[in-house]
Amino acid sequence: MYDTTERVRRVKQTALRLIQKRERTALRRLGTLCTVLALGLTGALAHFIGGPPGAAVQEAYGATLLADSAGGYVLVGVASFTAAAVLTVVCMRLHEREKREKNNETDKEGNAPCPPGRWRSRLHSRRK
Repeated sequence: MYDTTERVRRVKQTALRLIQKRERTALRRLGTLCTVLALGLTGALAHFIGGPPGAAVQEAYGATLLADSAGGYVLVGVASFTAAAVLTVVCMRLHEREKREKNNETDKEGNAPCPPGRWRSRLHSRRK
């Protein structure tokens, strides 16, 4: 038989595991949706241009990028996208690090934090 603290710890672990599983499922679905949309847009572009899909997309890509000396605009767009992606990754890592440090501080005090999601709102609503 487990004592109360061990049972609470196990329940929180199980809740966290279920939340992570739900998030992974959502990410897989979003990835599939993005893939389907990308392939659909490629097919639509090929259909409107006419001809075989691979050749039509390559022709349209080159024509779009090189029309009216758009090379500078393309370079600025690629550089902006790269900078935004790097900034996003850095911010996400900083956020995760802060969250990890906060969890370590609460673990040192002996108070385990509530798992994110529905549990937190239910616990806080009962206390009021």
